[in-house]
Amino acid sequence: MDTQYLIKELKKHNEHNFLIKKYTLIVNDRSETQGALFFIPINNKEYKVLIPSPFHLELINGENKPTHLEILLHKEAFILQ
Repeated sequence: MDTQYLIKELKKHNEHNFLIKKYTLIVNDRSETQGALFFIPINNKEYKVLIPSPFHLELINGENKPTHLEILLHKEAFILQ
């Protein structure tokens, strides 16, 4: 999946500035946080974007929740299929 395609779809549906509502932390068997998995709904489909540790901390620990666009534009973001 291409990041630019998802950004285009977000803007097309005017959802690029929506705040993230759903995410989960990825924790290994030693209880170490490996990152965060963000769920971005676009046109009745949910895309999963992984941001590894420690980069996810700046997004989930800030005062404001990130937008869909900020997650997709993050330099460490991986889109999962």
